[in-house]
Amino acid sequence: TNYLIILPLNSRYETMNYEGGMKESHLLNVIVSLQGQELICDADRSKDRNISEFNEINTKLNEQITEKHHALKQIPEVYSNVLENIKFAQGKIKSCKEKIDRCKTSLQCQREDLKRLYLDSVTNGQILDLLARIDKVREVSGTLDNHIKGKHYQHATKLLKTNVALLEGNLSSVDALKEIKEDLKRRKDTLHLELRRQLQNHLYLKAPSAKEKVQLFRSGEPPEMDNEEEYEDEEEDLSKDPEEDTYKFLKLLIQSLQQLDKLDDTIEFIERNMETELKNILINTAQDLLYKKRLTNQIEDQPTLFSELLEECFAKYRAVAASHHVVINAIEHLRYSRQASRYTTSIVWGKIQTCVEILLKDYLAVDLAVSNEAPQNPPISYVTTNNDLSLFFARTAKRPERVVRGNLFTFESSVTGMTISSECRSQQYNNDMAPAAQELPTICQKSPHNITLVFKQISSFIKEIDNVINMTGNQVIPLQHFLNDFVDERFLPTLQAKVKRDIADATEGNSGLNMVKLPETKIGWPRPLLQGTLKVQEQLVELRGLMNRMPKYCNKFLDIIYELLKYYKRICHNTFKNIVGINTLPGMNEMICHIWFKDEKLLQIIRSLPMWSEMFKGTIREQVSSHSDLVASIGTHQGKDVLDKDSMIAESERLVQLAQLQDSIMWLVQYVESFVENLQCDKELQEQLTGSNAKLLEDCRSLLNERCSELMILAEECLLILFLEIRVQCYFHLLIVLRKQDYKVDMVNSDPDVSVTLLNKFLSQLEEKIRDFLPSSHVKFLFEGLGYVMSNIIIVNASYIKEMNSGGLKKMSRNILALQQNLTNITLTCELELERARIYYELLYQKPEEILRNIVEQQKRFSKAEYVELIQLYYRSNRSNKNKRSEKQLNLHLVKLNEIMETAGETDS
Repeated sequence: TNYLIILPLNSRYETMNYEGGMKESHLLNVIVSLQGQELICDADRSKDRNISEFNEINTKLNEQITEKHHALKQIPEVYSNVLENIKFAQGKIKSCKEKIDRCKTSLQCQREDLKRLYLDSVTNGQILDLLARIDKVREVSGTLDNHIKGKHYQHATKLLKTNVALLEGNLSSVDALKEIKEDLKRRKDTLHLELRRQLQNHLYLKAPSAKEKVQLFRSGEPPEMDNEEEYEDEEEDLSKDPEEDTYKFLKLLIQSLQQLDKLDDTIEFIERNMETELKNILINTAQDLLYKKRLTNQIEDQPTLFSELLEECFAKYRAVAASHHVVINAIEHLRYSRQASRYTTSIVWGKIQTCVEILLKDYLAVDLAVSNEAPQNPPISYVTTNNDLSLFFARTAKRPERVVRGNLFTFESSVTGMTISSECRSQQYNNDMAPAAQELPTICQKSPHNITLVFKQISSFIKEIDNVINMTGNQVIPLQHFLNDFVDERFLPTLQAKVKRDIADATEGNSGLNMVKLPETKIGWPRPLLQGTLKVQEQLVELRGLMNRMPKYCNKFLDIIYELLKYYKRICHNTFKNIVGINTLPGMNEMICHIWFKDEKLLQIIRSLPMWSEMFKGTIREQVSSHSDLVASIGTHQGKDVLDKDSMIAESERLVQLAQLQDSIMWLVQYVESFVENLQCDKELQEQLTGSNAKLLEDCRSLLNERCSELMILAEECLLILFLEIRVQCYFHLLIVLRKQDYKVDMVNSDPDVSVTLLNKFLSQLEEKIRDFLPSSHVKFLFEGLGYVMSNIIIVNASYIKEMNSGGLKKMSRNILALQQNLTNITLTCELELERARIYYELLYQKPEEILRNIVEQQKRFSKAEYVELIQLYYRSNRSNKNKRSEKQLNLHLVKLNEIMETAGETDS
């Protein structure tokens, strides 16, 4: 079946027509395919399928036709509206074209007028601009004054430079502005002077007040401002005080000077006046310090003022160096190379060192001859000076003094006076030139010893400078070189001479034996000490303090201590010789105690006594001696010299002096040993001394211990001489009693012999005097065993008694009793050894037979020689005349005594 579809001839339905054509071709193809089919049933099924598809397509086509039919109806309406709009636009275009033609005609007519008016308007605009500039120029003076008054120098510089360029350029022909032009040019030429004054003011006066930033500089590292970001051109804020930030203000001043082309001159000016300004800081600081101390009445404490002065000067110099560092970096940031290469941080620190050196030379009293000597090491190249700085204050001191009439009242120490003085110093910077250096006031006594107060401060300051300058190799900064030379060549020799002089003054003549009693809590010693010894202790305390203040020279001070002890030991030894009488003239008798002292065997016995080991603990003896060994050794020296009064130390005062010397030396030895021990325990000192210095310190300590040993030996010698001299006195007086006294008397005198009385008086007075100057153990040692010595002298020397009757026996007993009582009062012990001597002589009341019988019946109490002397004395005292019978009886008794003693186990030697 063929279907014919008729569609309107319209462009909007072309698509539909196309689709219809497609359907017709499809139908034809279907028909052709059906004709080729052999089976009818297949054709029918194909027919039904094609009809179903055709119906579906036809239904969709009808739906699309229905949908587009409404739109087809609106096309004419839209077309008519578009056509009307086109016609309206064509009318407006035509009207516009007519207006343009009229305008073109009008412009062509007035072209010349418009050109003239345009030129007039341009000319008037320029005139108005010039008038505005003229008005601004006329107001520049007031604005410039306000900027300068507010210290906004960057704005003032830019304003001044811009307006001067304008007056010399576009406004150069304006005659009315010539006066303003000359004024601004003059102010431009003088503005750099104001900038220079402000720069000086903030470098040397305002910089020391910038404490927050200076604290960073004290550690040895300058303010970190080397990167480009921090050195961008600064801009002033007119709403703020430009002086709030000193470092920023300095950079603004450098930028302003560079804009004025005065930076080279400013750098030269800074270099030229740097030294004078730094010296004036010293002077002003000293004056301010004096004013403050006078107000608070603290001017008496002068030594600390120098330390305070130096500390304040160092703080200000740190701030000045930090400010100079800012200026130098600002100049380098501006790429300024003509003069800036000579103005460096090293130059600034070199000038500061020079001023500090001048201050130290003045207050350390360095002689001009010493200061003018050429240094051993060549000076560092960066420190340059055009004058002899060491003579700076010398010149000022030589100026003639004016005689000025004194005022009735002065107010320089008042608060108002201090304020006026400070303002006057600040106003000095209003002059074109820097203020001349004044004379440095004296705030304390000038002395080389002042170095001890400030050594650590100076060393710390030198270390800061060294860290900033970064010295290389073996170079030493000038201030360190000066400090080393002064301490080594001036201070240490002066100190050593002073120490010797003080010791010599304290020990000169009899003053060296003067005793001084100090509180035990102060010196740790209950007894008075020699003045010279205390002076040595004072020197040791002072030198110990110097070690803490100057640890670098600890070994030098130990050397001085070593020489001091060596010198004092020589003085003590000379004193010992004078007391003992060793320095006797030819022909004079030598002291018996010294003769005994030279016997090494005798000294060995004394040092072996138990009491000696108790006194000098740590002394180990192989054997212990007794007083019998001592008496036996002394007996070998007994001779005629014992009865020579000139061979004894008769004055007890000399023995007391010997005791004083011994006790003072003992105390000094203990103090030195404690001193050395404290050195070993001083951890702070050990940390500061390392390497070779620590080894030297150990060597010095060993030498001091050796010196203590030498002093200890001298103290032992003093005690030994005392010990021996007491026994010499006993021999002297008791031998007089035995050899020169008559013991055959009729009347019994209750008083002891004069020699016994003198001996008791000597011993009592000596014990009473030396007890205040020696420890109880030493006093006990001196008098211990003295009873045995006396008893032995009385018994052994019985052979010198010619005759003795009952009255003589009573006299002898009275002498022994007096000695016993006196010695008991001294030693506070029962002296049984003297009781033995009394019993010995009381045997004379018996006959020789009774004596011999008692020896047999009782235990022997005496030696064979003593019994022999006793029997011989009996026969000498009881024979009326010499006959052979008495001699025969004597010999019989002696033979019987010998037999008895042999039986008892004692043989005659």
